[in-house]
Amino acid sequence: MFELNLWRWLSDNSAVIGVLLSLLMLIVWAAYLQLILFQFRATRRSSILITRAAGRGMRSRCLITNMSTLPIYVTSLIGKLHIAGREIELPLTDLQELPEDLGKDPRSSMAQGSLNTGEYMNIGHFDDIIRRMLEANDETEIQATEVDRIELTVAAFHGWEDLPVGAVRRFRIQVRSDEVAKVQPIGLATEQISRRHHRRQLWKMLENHL
Repeated sequence: MFELNLWRWLSDNSAVIGVLLSLLMLIVWAAYLQLILFQFRATRRSSILITRAAGRGMRSRCLITNMSTLPIYVTSLIGKLHIAGREIELPLTDLQELPEDLGKDPRSSMAQGSLNTGEYMNIGHFDDIIRRMLEANDETEIQATEVDRIELTVAAFHGWEDLPVGAVRRFRIQVRSDEVAKVQPIGLATEQISRRHHRRQLWKMLENHL
């Protein structure tokens, strides 16, 4: 008797059940397409880290790491020094002539080259980076510890994108009472340059330093 009533109810409400099943299928497909879209966007999104490593002082190292899903090609590294209310902005990539033998890691020596996912380049000690910038700007009388802040901008090409992507991070130079200098990151994370408007600004910055 129960089965007969069930079948009768199903028969009487078949149109409603069909609509509900169609809606359920539509929801499932929408969720599936949303997942595909999320994965597609994730593969296109760049993630570049600029970090301090091997200490906290001026002899700590600066690393550029590719955490993107796809490889990137680091085309330029631009440094900006803040000293007593003024700024010095220079490209670190072509700042000085390099020897023929670039060692085991040419990318780190040139601050330029391709990085697969998880790979990094070591661009040197913070005090050496600051010193090279000061020397290139003919300001050898200024000590590295007199710099207030250093800002590092990475420009890279990612996948099939026509505009460069990039990342920015700022570090404060703190001198303690015992005259020991410390490199302090400003903020916890590296700022990603991913919006198209900001990437156009990055492109113009690269053109200015050709």
